[in-house]
Amino acid sequence: MIERSSMLCAHCQRCGRRSVLGRVDAATLASPADGESPPRLRCDMCGGRQVKLFNASGPVEMLAFLNGRL
Repeated sequence: MIERSSMLCAHCQRCGRRSVLGRVDAATLASPADGESPPRLRCDMCGGRQVKLFNASGPVEMLAFLNGRL
């Protein structure tokens, strides 16, 4: 079950930028339909496509992620 305070965060493996994308809902984490490729994110700083997603379960975990402690 997705918590109401869950936040979707991203970490670029190329330049190291960490950012918060927004609140998480069930549609965001659902797997794509058959034959459909999963969405790929692009870093807004360097344009790299090596972006890892992180689901922070609350504001404290989100801040720890942004500060590089997770």
